[in-house]
Amino acid sequence: MLRTPGDLLYLLTGLPVAIASAVVGWVLSSLVTGLASTVVLLPVALLVLLATLACARGFAHLERFRLSWTGERIPAPAPAGSPLTPPAPNRTGRWWRWWDWLRDGQLWLDLLHGAIAIALATLTWSITVAWLVTGLAGVSYWAWGERAEAAAGPGSITIAGITGLPVAWQVVVGVVLLVTLVPVARGLAFAHAAFARGTIGNSSVRALAQRVEVLTASRAAASDAEAAALRSLERDLHDGPQQRLVRLEMDLAAAQRRLAAGDADAAATTVGEARLQAQEALAELRALSRGIAPPVLVDRGLVAAVESLASRSAVPTVVHADLGPSLEGRRLPSAVERTAYFVVAEALTNAAKHSGARAVVVDLRGEPQPEATWLVVRVEDDGVGGADPESATGTGLRGLGARAESVDGALTVSSPAGGPTVVEARLPLR
Repeated sequence: MLRTPGDLLYLLTGLPVAIASAVVGWVLSSLVTGLASTVVLLPVALLVLLATLACARGFAHLERFRLSWTGERIPAPAPAGSPLTPPAPNRTGRWWRWWDWLRDGQLWLDLLHGAIAIALATLTWSITVAWLVTGLAGVSYWAWGERAEAAAGPGSITIAGITGLPVAWQVVVGVVLLVTLVPVARGLAFAHAAFARGTIGNSSVRALAQRVEVLTASRAAASDAEAAALRSLERDLHDGPQQRLVRLEMDLAAAQRRLAAGDADAAATTVGEARLQAQEALAELRALSRGIAPPVLVDRGLVAAVESLASRSAVPTVVHADLGPSLEGRRLPSAVERTAYFVVAEALTNAAKHSGARAVVVDLRGEPQPEATWLVVRVEDDGVGGADPESATGTGLRGLGARAESVDGALTVSSPAGGPTVVEARLPLR
C-alpha cells in the first residue's frame, strides 16, 4: 500500500519516457545506418553511434532512477573503464576509450531496452490509466454524470464498465477497481523491474564476469607490485649492505695481515673502520627491514605506524584518524594495512623531495558501504603540485596504484600546477 503512489507515478510517466527513448534510439540508429553506407562519412557515423550509446546509457540511468520510486533497486553494471573493470595494459588514449565503449555489451543492452521498452510501457500505461480512470469515475459518476450528459447531450459520455449500470453498482465497481489498483500497479511495476534487471541491470552472469576481470587485474597488479618490490630490495641490498659487507671482509683481512706482521696499531685502526662498516650495514639492514614489514605496523597497527611516519617526516605532518565505531580498536587485514602504510610513506617522501610543501595532512577514515567498509587514506600537501603518475618520474605513484589494485582498491592522484597535491587510496575491508 505504501508503494502505490510511487508505482502509479512510475507507470503514468512510463509511456512518455519510453516514447522519447525509442524515438531517440530509432532516429539516431537510422542516421548511423545512413551515414555508414558512405565510406567518407564513416567517422561521422562512428561519432553518431557513440552519441547514440551515450543517450541509451542516459535513458538507462533514468529508468533505474524511476524504478527507485517503486522501491525496486536495480544495480547498475560497472561501465567499461570504471575502477571495477580496469582497462587492458598499454591501452590508453581517446581511441581506446571509444573502442572500449563500442565493445561494452551493456551499452548495447541499454540501447535494446530503450528501443523495445515502449511495447511494455504502452501496455502497462493503458491498463493503469483505464483502471484508475474507471475506478475514479465509478465512485464519482453519480455526482457529475447527469450534468455532464445534459451539457454534452444524451449518450455523449460513455465509460466502459459503468455506463448503464445503476448508481449503486457504479460505486461498487469503482470501489473494487480502486482497491484492486494496489496489487495491479504493484504487478505492473514488478514486470518493468524484471525486464530492467534482464537488460539494464547487473545480472549475476555479468556480475560474475566483472568480478573475474577485477580479480584477474588485481592479481596481475599484485604480481607486478611484488616483482617491483623484489627488484627494489635486490638493488638496495646490492648498493648498500652488500658493498659494506665486502668492505668489512676486506678490512678484517687487512687487519689480520697487519696483526701477523706485528703492527698492532695499524690493525686496531683497521678493526675500528671495520666496526664502523658493520654498524652502517646493520643500520641499512634495519631500514630495509622496516620497508618490508615495519615493526611498529606489525606490533601496534596502522594508526600508530602512520603517526610514527609523520613524526619522522621532513615536512610538518598532521594525522587525523577516524576509522568509525565498527573499526575502532580492531586490527585491519594485514595486506590492507601494509598498502595504506606504503601509500602514506611514499606520499610523504614525495612531498619532502619534490613538492616544496610546508605542511602535510594525512586522513585515515572508515567509510561504510552496503557491500563493504572502505578504508580511505588521503594525503594532502600544500606544495607546488605537478605530480603525474604517467610521467617518467611517476614510477613510485604507479607502484602505489598497483599495490592498491592488488587488494581490489584504487588510487587517485590530483596534483594541478600550483598545488595542492592529493593522493587518495580507497581500500576495501572484507
